[in-house]
Amino acid sequence: MQDDPCFARLSPEASHSEQLLATYHRTVAFMNVRLSALEDTLLEPRKAAATIQCIGEYDWSLVARSGLLVRFCQSAVLGLGTERHRHLVKQLDNLEIGGAFCLTEIGHGTNTRGMRTEARYDPASQTFILHTPDFEAAKCWAGNLGRCWAGNLGRCWAGNLGRCWAGNLGRCWAGNLGETCSHGLVFAQLYTPDGECHGLHCFVVPLRDPSTLLTYLGVTIADMGLKIGLNGVDNGVMMFDHYRVPRENLLNRTGDVTPEGQYVSPYKDPSKRFGASLGNLSAGRVSIISMGVINLRKSLAIAVRYCAVRRQFGPPNSDQEIPVLDYPMLQWRLFPHLACAYVLDHFSKTFSDHYADFRMQMISGDDPDHLAEFGQEIHALSSCGKPLSGWLARDCIQECREACGGHGYLALSGFGTLRDDNDANCTYEGDNNVLLVQTSAWLLSLWQRLQTGQPLLPQPMNTAGYLADRTTAADLQGSISPHTNDSGSK
Repeated sequence: MQDDPCFARLSPEASHSEQLLATYHRTVAFMNVRLSALEDTLLEPRKAAATIQCIGEYDWSLVARSGLLVRFCQSAVLGLGTERHRHLVKQLDNLEIGGAFCLTEIGHGTNTRGMRTEARYDPASQTFILHTPDFEAAKCWAGNLGRCWAGNLGRCWAGNLGRCWAGNLGRCWAGNLGETCSHGLVFAQLYTPDGECHGLHCFVVPLRDPSTLLTYLGVTIADMGLKIGLNGVDNGVMMFDHYRVPRENLLNRTGDVTPEGQYVSPYKDPSKRFGASLGNLSAGRVSIISMGVINLRKSLAIAVRYCAVRRQFGPPNSDQEIPVLDYPMLQWRLFPHLACAYVLDHFSKTFSDHYADFRMQMISGDDPDHLAEFGQEIHALSSCGKPLSGWLARDCIQECREACGGHGYLALSGFGTLRDDNDANCTYEGDNNVLLVQTSAWLLSLWQRLQTGQPLLPQPMNTAGYLADRTTAADLQGSISPHTNDSGSK
């Protein structure tokens, strides 16, 4: 890979199209190297994570585009699907198809329950009819969905969008054509023939014909345009017009529809069914935590090395200046971030191990109640870990940039790209402040159980086990208040 010219750094003045094209070529090269297999993701999650982290230090657009294309979709299919979907995992692994994750809508992001794309079951044809009722229900921000790289740019298809820019939703991963998204994992509200809505479910939706490169009739896709960062990723917006997919395309581990149109689920409680699904939807937040670690490490490496050789001032009557890293003020600015990087790295690796265990249990189909609790715990912990990681990395990058003075303001220092790419971590996969409220709500629900005399259900990660040792709110407050000595001072 190091000798491959497609991995040469682009100029800071590279256009959006040049960034997209470069990332496309890098994605093809990276996928062909096959540094990690699907088995690594499931059985050796740290090996797969190490691969992602190494590539992320070079280019987060490459990580996002290649990860969403195959591994992320495989994880969703394995976690939310059943045996009838196993062929999709193999097709993704063979690069015969490529995927996009389509959850967010124009009108709703963090509020997943509020998604409005519809999937109405038709028993006569045994198909689900996907429909976008209005533009606010259009799917958006789906990576690998936007532009369409058609061969060597000498050919582009109009589809039903008018003009197809040189971007990324054209050919799929068919043989050595090596291009991207042909299918989407689309989340929609499932309606049975009786008109009842059974909540958000995931469907595998073919979006383009691999043999003709044309968008299927009933699907409209457009690119979202230039962003602040991650411009090697082609985010798209998509609408459906009464578009039919087979009944079997529903990923049915948490709920299914019989050929006659009856909804069935192993979860009697809809909230538990949603909780199990939330665990699978946490993959992005779990990954973002480790992405924040990499951004911390990279920015600190730049700043600490620079400050170790940058000299300013010195003792009186001396010609020798002192490295700025020797000044306590500079250490006070950088070293807390350095300590944070170590702590967050340990948390990220441990949490990723737990999440891999959860995915394996979902695949094996363990006790539904246990999986629901595990999924809610995963969701709660990822909902606070993701904001913490994104914000800490954001603050660290800015402090490191300032610590490097004017040289840190140069584009070639790398801080600008780091800051812009990390900025997305503070937004996608849920608004940080709202996610923290969701974690708080989970903790309060556990506290309410204790106050009403109910025991805490087993928590696989024991995230909130400390609550069981507190019997009153005063006890809990005492455990988190600043230390008070005998004289009453703090």
